[in-house]
Amino acid sequence: TGSSCLRCSKRSARPQDRWLLLQLLPRRITMQAWSCNCYSGDPFQTAKHLVCDSKTPIPTPGPRQLQIKVRYAAVDPLDWMLISGAHKDRFPVAFPFTPGFDAAGEVTALGPGCSGDIKVGDRVVCCLGVQESVCGKSPRKFAGTFAEFCVCPEDQATTVPDPVHLHSVAGLPLAGLTAYQALFTGNGSSTLGEPLGAIAGDSRLLILGGNRGPGHLALQLAKAVGASVTVTVPPSCMDWMRELGADEVVNFRESHWVETMAGRGFDLILDCVGWATTVKEMDRAAVALRRGGQLISTSNFEAFEKADASVLRHGCEFKAMLPKVAAEDLDILVHMVSVGKLKVTVDQVVVFADACHALRESVVGQCRGKVLLCQCNAGARGACGGA
Repeated sequence: TGSSCLRCSKRSARPQDRWLLLQLLPRRITMQAWSCNCYSGDPFQTAKHLVCDSKTPIPTPGPRQLQIKVRYAAVDPLDWMLISGAHKDRFPVAFPFTPGFDAAGEVTALGPGCSGDIKVGDRVVCCLGVQESVCGKSPRKFAGTFAEFCVCPEDQATTVPDPVHLHSVAGLPLAGLTAYQALFTGNGSSTLGEPLGAIAGDSRLLILGGNRGPGHLALQLAKAVGASVTVTVPPSCMDWMRELGADEVVNFRESHWVETMAGRGFDLILDCVGWATTVKEMDRAAVALRRGGQLISTSNFEAFEKADASVLRHGCEFKAMLPKVAAEDLDILVHMVSVGKLKVTVDQVVVFADACHALRESVVGQCRGKVLLCQCNAGARGACGGA
């Protein structure tokens, strides 16, 4: 483990060589993929339900889809939430279910009808999407990104410039799109279809959980436009938040942000920790917002909708959101990484065989930024049991 992987630290082959190298690989019909066959019930038991199957069929790209050789996959809290069944009414999954939404790798095949903007051999970063794959009555049937290959709609992927290492962007899509759309709306909206944030240079932003994936990226995105940013984090992350440019850092273990931030007049509170779960808590949060301000939650969707939270409360709006995967927004984020204006903090890079460990790290929730799975080892250990 660590923030980088020695086996994958060298840059990929030159663009003109990658297509040839891919053609020289033996044609395979199966791959290794981690999956589960039922809901775990308890989030802390999700890792025990993962099994690695080396005979999983390699997914074939359908119309306007890309087949991608996964080099890195990002672990997200939604992975264990889905496996636990915590949101199974809203996010049903088809078993066997392979978790993982984000991946970075090379395109190995194109489905019919692709535009040609992305070619075989191109390095890409992609997001399978939550709304796009597990919402409603048609959960995805193809493998997620905890696998050697995945397929992804062409308009949910973007190319990665050659100077950028794949591990620098592998954890970007889901967390980055969440942060970007919460702050600037872009192609996103609330779960009820409303516009989201409009952060600008004179805006005041409070991020609950600045150490989370979306939180640390939202901090950087807001500072890039000149906004004032306050974050709440555990004490171990306070110096890191200051390094990323936070104007004020609050240790949530020493004081409650509602009392500390009362009367501050924030334009937007971005809740990355699922703090607001009831109408009473929404009312309490309003004391920190200016009139017309918003609290946007990246979870607790049902609570916000049942409470009709979008109705003005104390002159403020309360919204829940899921990111919409749009290549246009993802392009902006990848460009910002390529020019050094945005950095995805990688807490650990874990070899593919240790996917269970990576999932457990996400459940515990003490990571700084993202945990990545790396396809740098030839074999996997199979069922992880409780190890």
